[in-house]
Amino acid sequence: MSMAARREVVQPSYPLHPYQRQVLHDLLKRLIPANPTAYGTGPRVLAHMPTGAGKTRLACHAACHLMNQQGNEEKILIWMAASEELCDQAANSLSQAWACLGNRTVHIQRFWGNASELSYEPGFLVTGLAKLYATASANGDVLFALAARAGAVIFDEAHQAIARTYEFVTRQLLTQEPPLLGLTATPGRKALPTDEDNQLSELFNSNKVTIDPQGHPDPVTYLITQGYLADPRFTPIQIRSSVESQTRPETDYTEDFLQSIGQDPAWRNEIVRVTKQAMRGHKRVIVFCPSVESCLDCTATLEQQGLSVASITGTTPSEQRREITSKFRSEAEEPMALLNYGVLTAGFDAPRTSCVVIARPTTSLVLYSQMAGRAMRGPLSGGNRRCQIYTVVDTQLPGFGSVAEAFQNWEELWQVE
Repeated sequence: MSMAARREVVQPSYPLHPYQRQVLHDLLKRLIPANPTAYGTGPRVLAHMPTGAGKTRLACHAACHLMNQQGNEEKILIWMAASEELCDQAANSLSQAWACLGNRTVHIQRFWGNASELSYEPGFLVTGLAKLYATASANGDVLFALAARAGAVIFDEAHQAIARTYEFVTRQLLTQEPPLLGLTATPGRKALPTDEDNQLSELFNSNKVTIDPQGHPDPVTYLITQGYLADPRFTPIQIRSSVESQTRPETDYTEDFLQSIGQDPAWRNEIVRVTKQAMRGHKRVIVFCPSVESCLDCTATLEQQGLSVASITGTTPSEQRREITSKFRSEAEEPMALLNYGVLTAGFDAPRTSCVVIARPTTSLVLYSQMAGRAMRGPLSGGNRRCQIYTVVDTQLPGFGSVAEAFQNWEELWQVE
């Protein structure tokens, strides 16, 4: 008697969504080219994906592919990021990915914050940009030694790559022409393309890979329709502050101007009111404040009213920051709001977040997109079907309000695959 063949289902430990597999395929064609001499430099490409679409997981797959290549056994893959949150996320994700995808034992070195010693062991080096720059400034041989050992370089939030100090570090690491992979949701720095945006495109040889929108108008719409991103509802909260009106700045509002906004009673009252309103309908709310002082004062006011809130600023100690973010990411049912100034705009992943309050005026498409994106992880990515974006708007001040607009703003500068 014949028997049916035995079958079993094998689940991957570090899977990718179909659109991530498509982008990975296109990236690897650029990063491991059949004809390396065609580039004139080492292969360079920018992965352009919306916030919440899983750039880190995708890049970890690419990193493992690169480090599994013959000849890279004694090399270092250097992953650079600006914030502690981004570095921590990258190191944890690389550890998880390599355990599934790697072909040998490697070291993962975490070099940011209070880390004091840099080694050159083969494997992965995850480093804070400011930390690496400061170390190289104290010891001129550091970048030379790393460049000689670099198997590949990954730059997270790559739109920052042409900032003066970061560009210096990047170009030094590329002297031996290793593959360069950039990650960003916004492949430019200004709303109207400038020389800086052209420099960014040139750094990556104008090579950009993005998501095939499968007949939709753009990748953002495709991801929302498919359930990978949450469908955002944008609600402007209009007030008229007592702060003297400012014409549209060339870059963004200054720290002094934001400080004055943060001191305005009407603005603070609105932050408190909208945060309370948001917490009535959402379990996790992130609030972007205009200053450290306003962040701390609004947190204190909300605490006095019996609400579960916490605040993070640039001076919050690392251990306290981890405790706060761990509580915010927890499955606890009590609604919680996390107020911050200048910290959680990038690299903070809390899938339960379904609402953000943008109370920090900005004219930056990049910054606005990053803040709005904190709530846009969809149900297929562990998040929510819909999300709410409250934007506190002074009717005297210019600003932005479209994630799709930000995503497509710099297309003419890039060769898109």
